[in-house]
Amino acid sequence: MQPGQQDEGSGSFIEAARREQIVAAAIAVIAAEGFTRASFVRIAKRASISPGLITYHFRTKDALIRAVLDRIAARLDAAMQGSPEPVMSYTDALRRIVTGHVLHCVRHPDEMEARREIITSATSPAVRRRIAEHGESGRAELAGFLAEAQRAGEFRAFDPDAFAGALLAAMQAVPKELGRRPAGSGEAYARELADLFETAATGSPPGG
Repeated sequence: MQPGQQDEGSGSFIEAARREQIVAAAIAVIAAEGFTRASFVRIAKRASISPGLITYHFRTKDALIRAVLDRIAARLDAAMQGSPEPVMSYTDALRRIVTGHVLHCVRHPDEMEARREIITSATSPAVRRRIAEHGESGRAELAGFLAEAQRAGEFRAFDPDAFAGALLAAMQAVPKELGRRPAGSGEAYARELADLFETAATGSPPGG
């Protein structure tokens, strides 16, 4: 296996575990010290490894940052799927998306801070493309879900893309909103936000 090639494919279990360790360390450093200070040296120190080992797995900082973005996005997607119990309706699925996102922000603030730092500070074309790809695919997937719910007769008539944009904007603001609320209020805030978007989607208040 060639050094620097692993970011595009899969390796052994040990290599995958090492990559996860490096990505986790990068998230911690970016969240604590900011994107511009997240050098391979600082990340290596956090992971208790040599900087050369990071270079072996991620040839460039761009490659590492793309892996960080992919990991955070994958974990957010999993959180928004909610519990393993079957989804009972489109409304249930919408509530899981909203509450799952909020609760993930509550439980993993470092990931959300690292993501914010990358989005606001990264200037590399490769990283900006990855940010745009995640944003565009997420919006398209959400709009498709909303349109499907409309065709099923569960959601009222509205522009799915406009609704998706409003929902994504609200979710992007969640970490900042949580920061101004009392500790321990995350679940209540998640329910409130889910109620708001359920009402907007269905035209009726929850339980109505």
